[in-house]
Amino acid sequence: MKKYIDYIRIGMKEHLVYPSAVCAKLFSKIIYLYLQFCIWSALFSSGSIKNLAINKTDTLRYIVVATIVSTVIECNIIEKINAQIQSGNIATELIRPIGFKRMLFSRHLGDTAIKIICCLLPLIGLVKASVSLQLLCIEQIGFGIISILLAYGIQFLYSIIIGLLAFWLIVTWPINMFLSAIYKLLSGVWIPVTMFPEILYRINLFLPFRAIYSIPVSVLTNSMKMNVIWQSIGVQIIWLVILYILMQFLWHEGRNKLVVQGG
Repeated sequence: MKKYIDYIRIGMKEHLVYPSAVCAKLFSKIIYLYLQFCIWSALFSSGSIKNLAINKTDTLRYIVVATIVSTVIECNIIEKINAQIQSGNIATELIRPIGFKRMLFSRHLGDTAIKIICCLLPLIGLVKASVSLQLLCIEQIGFGIISILLAYGIQFLYSIIIGLLAFWLIVTWPINMFLSAIYKLLSGVWIPVTMFPEILYRINLFLPFRAIYSIPVSVLTNSMKMNVIWQSIGVQIIWLVILYILMQFLWHEGRNKLVVQGG
């Protein structure tokens, strides 16, 4: 256990190597949130969007909470995995007396801890001081935290799966960019999924993306019946299991490919 705690500390130190980057991250979140708030306010005020399943207040509440939640859920391990595999350093990592995936998760936890302190808490304070909306359903905060933790795991597994594609692909950045755009659109971090066209909304029901942002944000912001909350959390648990199985399969096949090639 101590070695994993050490890797958590390493993850924290890595995030703090460049303090200016931490400040820039917070500043970018503030600018993004401000632009989103202005754009959606202008769209609803102009009357150009009508007959939606979600009104202006709910949309603004969703966007604010989704931006705050994203500071916790975001995962940047794809590039790290790609670099390890493409450089061949993965061979060294595999002989260390520590699980590679657990090491990545430990460092990711350390990175998240710093983001909570340096980005999440200041952002929450700024939002509370500048936004008059009632953002959260108080009675559902506990379920919202559970949903965020599940989304955190789903995001981590999804990132590992995309990173492991480097075992088979020589150049991974094009597919990383493409999948990142698809993920950000369909997960609901940019716009609420209830605003999607009917066919896209139905397709998205069979994909894991909405379990990362749409479900936890909806649980935090919308008053729901208890059976609907548990159904939403159940969807996240199912995707967590599916992605874990897929990750383990890709990891097993990728390691075999590495050994066969003499990596």
